Parts: sequence; structure tokens; C-alpha cells
Amino acid sequence: MRKHEEGFGLVEIMVGLGIGMLAMVVVMQVYANSEAQKRTTTSGADALSNGAIALTMIERDVRNAGWGMEATQYAGCNTTYSYCDGSASCAGAGGNFAPAAIVITNGANNGPDQVTAQYFADPNLGTFRLPATTKIRSNMPQPSSELNVVSTEGCQAGYLALVSQAGNCTLMSVTQVQGQALKIQHNPGSNGPFNPSASYQNTNNWPAYTVGATVSCFAAPAAGAMFRRSYAIDTAQRQLLRTDTSADSAATNEVVSPEIVDMQAEYGVAPANSQAVNQWVDATGATWGNPTAADRRRIKAVRIALLARSAQYEKPAPDGTCSATTAAMIAQWPAWAGFDTTNTTTFPAGWQCYRYKVLETVVPLRNVLWGNV
Repeated sequence: MRKHEEGFGLVEIMVGLGIGMLAMVVVMQVYANSEAQKRTTTSGADALSNGAIALTMIERDVRNAGWGMEATQYAGCNTTYSYCDGSASCAGAGGNFAPAAIVITNGANNGPDQVTAQYFADPNLGTFRLPATTKIRSNMPQPSSELNVVSTEGCQAGYLALVSQAGNCTLMSVTQVQGQALKIQHNPGSNGPFNPSASYQNTNNWPAYTVGATVSCFAAPAAGAMFRRSYAIDTAQRQLLRTDTSADSAATNEVVSPEIVDMQAEYGVAPANSQAVNQWVDATGATWGNPTAADRRRIKAVRIALLARSAQYEKPAPDGTCSATTAAMIAQWPAWAGFDTTNTTTFPAGWQCYRYKVLETVVPLRNVLWGNV
């Protein structure tokens, strides 16, 4: 009797390998498509999370802007006189000193805007106190003359003094306090970075104050006359950066969130003596590029739009066109923000091979509203 041979022949093995390879190709193709879809979905969610975190942090600081300012020593400043000798201790306080709760710096060439919230002092410190106030008891012969005051309580060398009268305000560095003589000196030099020379004051028509002018003394932040926290976009690295003037802070171009490519902001403006916003304006032009004190008081809110990008590059079509972000999608972006997709710095070649998320919000300036100014 002939025995039955068991096992596989070469042909059977080759057929099995072929079927296995075909199955593996199908499985890998399905896996690759699934993985690409997962990466697209995940990166889109990451862009949304990055934008939400960034907008939440900006909103928190902008909502608190003007804390301790409008209702206290800065409220009556229609015209301000200030000076900076160039040192770090008064950086940003020179001719650009403005007691505004919020400052929007319009981006050059339609690029990202910068938003700066200003406070009387660092709200994170427990050492904050309202300024000590007194009155001038004799007329100043010259703008550079020492201040003869009713009391020097709460005022000491190294502090700042804001003298105000009839809408004029002058910012000074206190260089010496004579308690018994009731005098406050504001001499120029290394101890008086905010104090210009007498000739400078006379040439620029700084005011000399008279009896009854208010003097407010307060400790200054590490740099400048007010605490500032700014948000700006690093377009090269696609990062939202935060900078502030804390004395011991590492927040100098601190990265808040990655993959943020653009930020646009506008002032919400109300009519004089009203709290209801009736127009939105860019921080440009003669009026809103550098608003006067009266116009600053009309700013009651800010609206902000952030454009966040996914980190996932999506392969273009064979003809080289990218369809991850289409013209129809761009048309859904808020028109008021005016994201300039022709700006090659913000939107370099191939930018449409990524997906984008737009987040926007309106932030009321509650300290301005509560101060009813």
C-alpha cells in the first residue's frame, strides 16, 4: 500500500506567502490612513487647546487692566509730562507714558498686534497699597523746584510722585524727603531716572504747580511707572509670548502657547459719558493710534482674535496644491480680524498644508466700567 505524503509543497507555500503579503499591504494601508486621520484630528484638537489656553490667559489679564489706576491718582490726568533717562528702571515711561488701562500696538505690515494691560502695581504682590496723597502748600517758581507739601507721610526717596492739577500731571522720581521741613526733592541724576534737567523742563513747557496741587507718592514697579503685562506673537517660532515688569519675574518673552501664528485686537469705544460700546476701532490713525486722555476713557472693552495652527503637515495633492485649509474655510474666519494671508512672514509658503483654529472673545474692562470713567 502506498503511504500518503503530509505537508505543503513549494507552490502552496508561495501562494500562502502571496496571500499574506497582500493582506499585510491592505492592513498597513488601512493603518496608515487611520494613523494619518488620528494625527490630523489630534493636531486639530491641540491647536484648539493651545488657542484656548492662550486666549484665557490674555482675557484674564485684560479683564483686570486698569486695576488701581483710573479711580486713584491717574484719573485726572488729561495731559501728562514724563521723562526717561534711558535706564532700565524707567524703561517705556518716557514720551510714551500713558495712564491707559489697555494699550493695543498695531502690527506692522498687517502683522500680529500686541496687547498690553497696565496696572497701578503688580496685582500678584501682597505689598500693594494705595498711594499716599498730600497737597502743595506754596507755589513752585519753576517746574524743577522742590515741592513744599503739607505732609511727607508715605513718601520716601526712591518712590515716584505724581503731581496733578487742573488736568496736568507730572511724573517725578523722589530723590530726597525732608520730613521736618516738609519738602520733597526731585533732582535729575542716577537717583532720579524720571527727572529731566531744568533746561529740558523749561524748553518743553512743563508746568509749575501752585498751592493746592495734589501729590501722590507710591513705590514704582521694577521698570516704568506702572506694572505692565504684554502679549505678542513671535512669528518666526509661531509662539505667543508674555512679558511683564515684575521685579523678580522670569516673564521676559515667556512662552505662553506654541503654534499661535496671529493675533488681532480692537478697542470697544463708547460715546463720551457712556458705558455702552457702539463702535470697534483698530489702534491706528491719529485718534486711536495714540489716543488722548479723553479718548482713552471711552475705551470700555477689547475684542481679540487668535489664529492657532496645527503642528501636522498634510501632504499636498499631486499638482502641489494644499487643501488642508481652503478658501472656503478662510472665508469663515472673522472679517473684523483681517488676518492677512498675503503676509509671507505670518503665512509662509505651504501654510495651507496645515489646519487652523480661530478663537475670539470680547473682554470688558471691568475696572474702567466700575470706575465709571
